[in-house]
Amino acid sequence: MSHELKTGSGPEAKAGDQVPGTQGVAVSDLEEMRRKVQARRAEEERAGQTEDDQDGQDNHAGGGSRTVPSDFVMPCVRAEDLGLGMLYAEIHRDRFLFIKQTQEWLVWSGHHWGLDKMDQAKAEVEAVAERLLEEHSRLGQSATDASQSGNKDAATLYQRQQQMVMTRVKRLRKKGGPEACLEFAHTNRTPLAISGEELDAREWQVACANGVLDLRSGRFRGGRAEDFILKASPVEWQGIDAPAPRWERFLHEIMGDDAEMAGYLARLFGASMRGGNKEHVLPVLHGKGRNGKSMLVETIMHVLGPLAGPIPAEMLLDQNSVRNSDAPSPSIMALRGLRAAFASETDENRRFSSARCKWLSGGDMLTGRWPNDKRPITFAPTHILFLLTNHKPHAPADDFAFWERMHLIPFERSFVNREPEDETEMRRDDSLGEALMAEASGILAWLVRGCLEWQQHGLNPPAKVLAATDDYRRDEDLLALFVDDCCDVVLADLNDPSTRTNATDLYDAFVRWFSVNISKKKQFPQRKFGALAQKKFRKEKVGGKNWYYGLLLNAETREEMGGEKLF
Repeated sequence: MSHELKTGSGPEAKAGDQVPGTQGVAVSDLEEMRRKVQARRAEEERAGQTEDDQDGQDNHAGGGSRTVPSDFVMPCVRAEDLGLGMLYAEIHRDRFLFIKQTQEWLVWSGHHWGLDKMDQAKAEVEAVAERLLEEHSRLGQSATDASQSGNKDAATLYQRQQQMVMTRVKRLRKKGGPEACLEFAHTNRTPLAISGEELDAREWQVACANGVLDLRSGRFRGGRAEDFILKASPVEWQGIDAPAPRWERFLHEIMGDDAEMAGYLARLFGASMRGGNKEHVLPVLHGKGRNGKSMLVETIMHVLGPLAGPIPAEMLLDQNSVRNSDAPSPSIMALRGLRAAFASETDENRRFSSARCKWLSGGDMLTGRWPNDKRPITFAPTHILFLLTNHKPHAPADDFAFWERMHLIPFERSFVNREPEDETEMRRDDSLGEALMAEASGILAWLVRGCLEWQQHGLNPPAKVLAATDDYRRDEDLLALFVDDCCDVVLADLNDPSTRTNATDLYDAFVRWFSVNISKKKQFPQRKFGALAQKKFRKEKVGGKNWYYGLLLNAETREEMGGEKLF
């Protein structure tokens, strides 16, 4: 009968016992290893759910190497490369993590995960070798004790186990050994791995340099490995009341001393912290140069670190060419896990792609692919998308869903290097950037306070934002502008010719108006004009001609066109 050698510090094996490992690892050994791992993980999860965390501390934070008992180590030794991988996974669970989607290792950085840019996961294969050397030393002591007690067979068994352990140590320290160990660490049945979909997927949590914030309550705690947070603010949390006096004065300066607008910015940027795009909005920060909007965004990006980032403005604009849907889409992938995304500066006379704006600012799932990815990745949006621009892109005035998202935020004050001429100008502060960076912890607190206020009151955009957005939409409604300037709207009566205008005459008048007020170089197609007009006025064909009812050219326009009878 075969008996497994006891590997603990208890009684030695008896003479005649078979040497474990000489016949290969038993299936029962592997199953027992998996059972122990699963039981230990379940116990830790229960502990994580019930413990009373203190601010900035957490008993289940992860990050340290685990103590692995001998009754787990020796079955791993017998399982060769697979066992070494399982031992690595057990030693380094909650310290390293493999991402299947991107084939990258993560390393625990104290309160959140970070990319393993320096191959620490590979370097820490040595920790497995060191644990095996500890086991080698223990087995040597057991062999000595057995020999001294006269149990030579047991001493021989321990010595053979020592040899097996040393063989594994040498394997780990040879070329190919660490790679095999890492491979099995994330491909065994209790793998040190996640798919990648889990990363940065939890709403209402923001990691910072010294812990994790719950944005629903403002509570602060230590980070946990199972939070699966990758993107984190590099700033330390110093409490909800951390001051940022220069920052708050700066907000009032760029908003023209309008406290309501400054409060709105706090709610808007605070809402972006949530991590799930509940507010389907597209804020556009608009104004001529040197008005503070770039400094505003640069400071937010500094405070949020990888939680905020730039995207190409072209993602929001109409493109002349049709994009290959199968091509890599790194710009889409760059949005993954962001809380705030910023597109900057559009050229004059560009046009929004309303479909892309609605898609990127809404709650629909996003799908993209990095250049080296084999398959596309689908993920939930976590960001609010902001556009900074000196020139407002053109937009379809009749797209209700687009304008429901639009929040035009005017930046009307300029910062100059001379004496201000009026209240729309202020003297530039060359030390402003440095002063704002010094208040990073206070600005983080401002963002969290803004998030809490948003939860209570919503975005609640000020009348100034609503009016600016309405004016923007009206400026984009060419037909409405033309009607205001050149027409009279009357009650349509199909039986009364005096309430109608010939379609050709109406278009001719529009072309004249468009050339004077919009562009002398560009043309506005008659078919496009007709499509716009028919949405607001009734069109009928009478006597072989098309007529619009309820719309007349006004006297001034008729006079400019030569006084012809146009109906």
